[in-house]
Amino acid sequence: MKKKFSSGIAIIFLIAAALLVFSGLPGCSNYAQTIITMSTAIESTTATTMVPAAPATEETAQEEKIPANFELVYIPKIDVPWFDVVQKGIEQCARDYGFKVTVTAPPKLDPAIQAQIVLDLIGKTADAVIVCPIEEASMDIALQKASSAGIMTFGSEGSNLKNISYDFESISNESFGQAIMQSAIKYSGNSGSYAVSVGFLSSAAQNEWADAEIALQKQSAPGMVNILGYSKGTDRFEDNEDQAIALTKITEIITANPDLKLIVGNSMTSGPAAGEAIKKQKLKGKLFYVGTGLPLTAGGYIKDNIIQEAFFWDPYLTGYSLGFMAFKAWEGKPLIKGDAVTLPGGAKLAGYETLTEGTGTAGAKVIYGNAAVSVNKENMDSWYKKFEEYGWPQF
Repeated sequence: MKKKFSSGIAIIFLIAAALLVFSGLPGCSNYAQTIITMSTAIESTTATTMVPAAPATEETAQEEKIPANFELVYIPKIDVPWFDVVQKGIEQCARDYGFKVTVTAPPKLDPAIQAQIVLDLIGKTADAVIVCPIEEASMDIALQKASSAGIMTFGSEGSNLKNISYDFESISNESFGQAIMQSAIKYSGNSGSYAVSVGFLSSAAQNEWADAEIALQKQSAPGMVNILGYSKGTDRFEDNEDQAIALTKITEIITANPDLKLIVGNSMTSGPAAGEAIKKQKLKGKLFYVGTGLPLTAGGYIKDNIIQEAFFWDPYLTGYSLGFMAFKAWEGKPLIKGDAVTLPGGAKLAGYETLTEGTGTAGAKVIYGNAAVSVNKENMDSWYKKFEEYGWPQF
């Protein structure tokens, strides 16, 4: 039997009617109408996977908290390889613990379509939904309706969501940025000048990584100097998540600062761009790069000793943790600070051994893992093998 999940705090939802929250979308004043009147025939155009649990008997089906009675829906941003691996992790968790999971991805990056997928769950059999929101403010409208209908609501990469029980993150932005800068300090030898990149100055997570990086450098590596200074906002450069733009800007910075020793990158495009700039200007061994990246984007440059280390989090373990989080909440044992994500035998999942708590910008609770990992020259082959096992070769 499905029961309404409540934090015990009444949720007040405010809509700023004149706010345009996503390029090409109508304002919030008519957005609510858009998601209500949109055709519900989305299922045929989305990628949906069902992992059935072991069937319950008629006798046990009437009992509460039987794992086979729990139905979870995960809604990623879009059907791309990263989320395909997240899906495999959450499906494995469902098999391990005996519950049901459906993964439904919007066919394109459209917040209205993603919100409609949530609304279509109302009145059906889902007990809980996890959303990795394309756009958080508008998704809250749909999540409020789902929550009012008795569906437990959770976020993933959605720390700005309001109408959720809580959000689950594989890393805290501060700890992720600190991990990157600790590596950068090692490669720079605690000396020399560096520059920090972000995709956009409006990218909340990336700028929090950059804040943590610069703060740690000032505190722990006084021999290093940020060539862009230390005024918030101008102490980093934008690359617009575009490799060509990133290459142009990095080249300009190198030209203006021939003694530049290190680039600290926070967008996925900065690593390949730095690799190309270092290669073209024959700066291998003189200019280093540490930042975000995957084996797919950074591996070739790391193999050739052009860039040094790329940080990310394992999407498979993210998926497993999301499934575990929702399942435990449904059992009435929501995760709290100090808990761990565990396998059925009790073994703790790497990076999720001791969870921490925080508060999102909208006031909802956020649960954090400490799951930052990196690819470097020493472990590159093992990461290639692991991603190949996930079904996403990184060559």
